[in-house]
Amino acid sequence: MIDRILDGARVVVCLGPGGVGKTTTAAALSIAGARQGRRVAVLTVDPAARLRDALELPDRAGEFHRVPLPDDVAGTLDAILLDAKGLFDELVRRLSPNRRLAESVLQNPVYRNVAGAFAGSDAYMALEQLLDVVANPAFDLIVVDTPPASHALELFDAPDRILALLNSRALEYLSEPIRILGVATSRFTRGVLSGVLGMLERVTGMTLLRDISALASDFASVAPAFRERAESIHALLRDDTTRYVLMASADPHAARDTVQFAADVSEFGIELDAVVVNRVLRLPTPATESRRPAEAPPAPPARWPATLSRNLVASARELAAVQRAQRAVIEALRSGIASVSSGNADEERREPLWAELPALTPAPTTLEGIDELARGFASAPATARRIRG
Repeated sequence: MIDRILDGARVVVCLGPGGVGKTTTAAALSIAGARQGRRVAVLTVDPAARLRDALELPDRAGEFHRVPLPDDVAGTLDAILLDAKGLFDELVRRLSPNRRLAESVLQNPVYRNVAGAFAGSDAYMALEQLLDVVANPAFDLIVVDTPPASHALELFDAPDRILALLNSRALEYLSEPIRILGVATSRFTRGVLSGVLGMLERVTGMTLLRDISALASDFASVAPAFRERAESIHALLRDDTTRYVLMASADPHAARDTVQFAADVSEFGIELDAVVVNRVLRLPTPATESRRPAEAPPAPPARWPATLSRNLVASARELAAVQRAQRAVIEALRSGIASVSSGNADEERREPLWAELPALTPAPTTLEGIDELARGFASAPATARRIRG
């Protein structure tokens, strides 16, 4: 059953390209966890914030909102939308040794312009948010809805990039402006650069070099705490209780990209725990259409026009062709992802749990629809097998 994904999990990270129902599935997994009696928090990093609409959330980011679930749900569900800039400010205040230093950083013009806008900030701030939520005893399961695949890799790269920056001598150099000018090859060149910077400050009213220097000097006092958190995030992403669910579609055009994404994830030392293929066409079979013996035989249908009969037959054939094509794509996905190397080639490892979700009409875009999908997780088939690495 698909809800086996949640067994023993503390954190569940949903990955995948855009448009495959990742956000809806993250919401459904959250509700499925609440139906198991767990206290669930769901964090969305999706810039489109589609989860907000699905769970009927208010526009306020950075605040937990209790999602109203049906009365028969034993657990709870709280949702939060990422507020990267607000969270960064709050971390500076919390990690600074004193209030004066925190305000000096927060009021620095350079900080105000770049905080929350540097490359990967949303990804990294989402991980900072996740670290806080994991430490919160009010929750025992956290589900993370990530951006599309092209941006989701930043989640794994961001902690290492932050650690590389903090472990470098960048802050030391930036805190001493003369050392920045020291890269020049001659006294004359350094004099020219210094004069140009001074002229720019007089003309624009900006004190760029001094602002950078002040920010680097102040932030150096906060850097050790950020470094410790980055190391904790790195460990959390690779913890045994953190699970990764890859959302995919039976689309032949996207299959190669999905396999490549799985390979990219593996390069970060991350192993997929489950693959969920969404919108799989399921045609009725005679066995599913058989009636109970007590039922009366149906009345003979009226004669259909010949044109309608031909169109119905053609449509049935086309649907059967689509179903066969989807099965071929799913097998290609399964084979491709299974071939992704992760560890010792001679070591036996477990293939991800595989599950398929049917194409639903209409799509579950309301809380009731997502809850129905969550209830279906307990009966939807899921398979896994042992494979050779």
